[in-house]
Amino acid sequence: MKSRPELVDVANENFLASFRKVVEHSPGGEIRSHGGPLAFVSGLPLSLFNGCVVVEPASSRELDSTISWIEERDVPYRVWIAQELVTGLEAVPRAHGLDPAPLPYPGMVLHPLPDEVPPLPVGVEVVAVAGSGLGEFLRVCDEGGLSRDLARRLFSESFAGDPEVELFVGRLQGRPVGTSIAIRSSQAAGVYNVGTLTAARRRGVGTALTWAAVEAGRAWGRDTIVLQSSEMGLPMYRSMGFRAVAPYITFGRQLQGTGDG
Repeated sequence: MKSRPELVDVANENFLASFRKVVEHSPGGEIRSHGGPLAFVSGLPLSLFNGCVVVEPASSRELDSTISWIEERDVPYRVWIAQELVTGLEAVPRAHGLDPAPLPYPGMVLHPLPDEVPPLPVGVEVVAVAGSGLGEFLRVCDEGGLSRDLARRLFSESFAGDPEVELFVGRLQGRPVGTSIAIRSSQAAGVYNVGTLTAARRRGVGTALTWAAVEAGRAWGRDTIVLQSSEMGLPMYRSMGFRAVAPYITFGRQLQGTGDG
């Protein structure tokens, strides 16, 4: 069993790794990491995929320099600061015109893993997709409000074919209605992009998609699964056994809620 400090480290490690993985498959993507804040730019016009994360002690000067580096790239962005580090640093993103979200963005972990996962609800099916089978995945993203062009740039064939990534589509009565992604890092596996189309919610699709990503982590030999939850997703993840260990304060422009979980 991992201790709480160990789980915090694992949650932070996979959170950072997820952004690194997105940038790795983004043409023109850039990473700046020399200790302290991790800065990343995917080049996509989505604030969730450009920004910096502070999970280790950093000075105000370091954070200011990091944010200035991002702003030179002329992309929408966010700043995530571990809650225990925000005192003394919060003035920096505010000086750049960023406001804190009203609630922390919870980094959650599932550890240890359950011996087995629940059976799929009636009418629900989850399938893994790879680079050449992205059609359903992209169609769900499009119906969910992400343009097909942006979805193709974010979830490219190279991203879907990465051995440290696995993409899933959830179907309800045979119709594609949800997505999830598993991302492997050195210490854990993370669950990302869990979403279900509005008309198909409360049917167990999101839970099934999350369990599929958990099982991908188990198959990779990881004993800890990490995710970051929106406020809406918290009850579902808690019911599955996830617990919040690493809250982040998110700074951005006109942020509403806790983030894209």
